[in-house]
Amino acid sequence: MSKTATISSLVRQAAKSEQLFTETSQAVLEEESHERIADFFDKLNIPRSTGSETNFEPIPSLTVTPDRIGSFEEEQAISNGIQKYLDRHERKIKWHATHPSVEGTENVLFVFRMMLVVTDLRLQRIEHMLKSKDELSPMEWGVARESMNKTYLSFRRFLNLTAGMWLDAMLQTVPREQLGEVLGGFHEFLDEAIAKLEEARTRIEDRRQELAVLPEGFPAVKPPVYFGGDLLARGPWKLFWSQVVDRAAHFREAA
Repeated sequence: MSKTATISSLVRQAAKSEQLFTETSQAVLEEESHERIADFFDKLNIPRSTGSETNFEPIPSLTVTPDRIGSFEEEQAISNGIQKYLDRHERKIKWHATHPSVEGTENVLFVFRMMLVVTDLRLQRIEHMLKSKDELSPMEWGVARESMNKTYLSFRRFLNLTAGMWLDAMLQTVPREQLGEVLGGFHEFLDEAIAKLEEARTRIEDRRQELAVLPEGFPAVKPPVYFGGDLLARGPWKLFWSQVVDRAAHFREAA
C-alpha cells in the first residue's frame, strides 16, 4: 500500500474473496497502526452474496510477529475489534440456518473458514503478548485472560451455530449425499483447527505458570485462575472441550 488507504476501502477489498481477505488482512497487520488494525476488524464484513471459492483447499493463515504487538491496551482494542467482526458473522450463520440452501453453503463455509483464520490470529497475539513481559499488572493479566476466554468461547458459539443449528437445518432440507458433496473433506480442516486450539491452550497455561502479577502495594503472585468460567481452569476447560469435540463429530458425520 503505497499511500494511506481508507479503512472502508480496505474492508471492501478484503470482503471480495478469500484470497483478498488474507492478502489485505496480512498487509494491514504488517503495515498499519494498532488503532487502524482494530478499526479494520471492527468494520470487516463478508456479504452473504460472497461465497468461498476454495472449500477444499487448506485454510490460509495470517501471521503476526512479536514486533507488531502493541501495549496491552492496544491489544485489547484489537481483540475487541475482532470480537465485533465475529459477533456480526455469527448473525450471518443464524440467517443461513433459517434459510438453508445449497447455494448458501458457499457463504457459510467462507465465513466459517475466515473465523478459523482470525481465531488463530487472536491466539498468536495472546501468546506474543504474554511473552512480552515476565511481570504483569493486574490490568495486563486481566486483558490477556479476557482475550483468551473470548477467543475460545466465540469459537464454540460459531461451531455450535454452524455444526448445529445450520447443519441440522441443511440435513432437513438438502439430501445428505448432496450436502456431503458440498462439504467434502471440510471436517479435516475443522479437526486441525481444534487441535491447534488445544495446543495453544496448553502453551498459554504453561506461560501462566511462569508469569508474575504485581498487585500495587503487595508482593508478586502467580497469575490467578479466578472466576468460575475461566477456561484456564480444569473444570470449565473439560466441559468446553467435550462440547467442541461432540459438535465437530456431528459435522464429520454429516459429511
